[in-house]
Amino acid sequence: MSKTKDITKFSDEQLQEFLTSFDIVLCDIDGVIWQLNKPIEGASESLKTLQNLGKQVYLVTNNSTISLNSFYESIQYIRLNLTSNQVINTIKIIIWYLKKINFCDEALAIVPNESRKILIEAGIRLTEQPKAFITDPNATIKDVLDRPSVKAVIVDFDVTCNWSKLALAISCLKRKDVLYITGATDEWYQIQASPQIKILGPGPFVNIINAHSGKKPIQCGKPSQNLKDYLLDKCNVTNLERCLVIGDSAKQDMKFASMYGCIKLLVGTGINTLEESQKEDDTCPDYYLPSLSQLFSANNA
Repeated sequence: MSKTKDITKFSDEQLQEFLTSFDIVLCDIDGVIWQLNKPIEGASESLKTLQNLGKQVYLVTNNSTISLNSFYESIQYIRLNLTSNQVINTIKIIIWYLKKINFCDEALAIVPNESRKILIEAGIRLTEQPKAFITDPNATIKDVLDRPSVKAVIVDFDVTCNWSKLALAISCLKRKDVLYITGATDEWYQIQASPQIKILGPGPFVNIINAHSGKKPIQCGKPSQNLKDYLLDKCNVTNLERCLVIGDSAKQDMKFASMYGCIKLLVGTGINTLEESQKEDDTCPDYYLPSLSQLFSANNA
């Protein structure tokens, strides 16, 4: 028998017991409250109800390809009346980590353009991106050789990632004194709930760098120790066992929750099905909802 409990089948008493088991909500964005910037109907309303019940809500995402400024203008953000500190992405955690270790050197950043701007604004010095010279292969090779000034390689989901960027990253990481930091490592992203369509995520590119540099990255996305440390340092989190993690992915959301004793709620509007998530103990959710919008549905009223 599955350990996962279907909240849509709860009685009033069971729902109340669930609601009193946590104080803080750590909710994913993509696949939970929106898909490709399109709201999932009723999802943010459920989060608003949780806020009205006294729960503190944080949105925690591995997706840094979307400008946080644009998200702050979205109806979901406005409806929830969150502060900027309550929206956490991988770039925020990477900057926090670099500041914590007093990193003052130059970095190679394979990240979205918006993230490059944020890193620079935070005082991180970035090396120029490598170029590919179509008619001059020697110049191309020269541009991807090791740059001694680079002391850190930062890799997040960059949709313009190419051979030149991967080659330069690997060249720099051959030196022992170069830090290797990653954000999102998701293998797949889902772009549509029904029918299910998956597209390649950043994970395979990270795996190429891992394999050919021989280095293990310092992770800053879900799941990672640095995300846990960030939550304890920057957010009003004191007891992770009283945190509810809401997510749509097994290897990112559910695994992160398992690593640190959080309560796990999987929703069926994203990347993994309930059956897929139940295959391993550390990804098996405690609770399940077909959609977050059903948390306070008529069945539970």
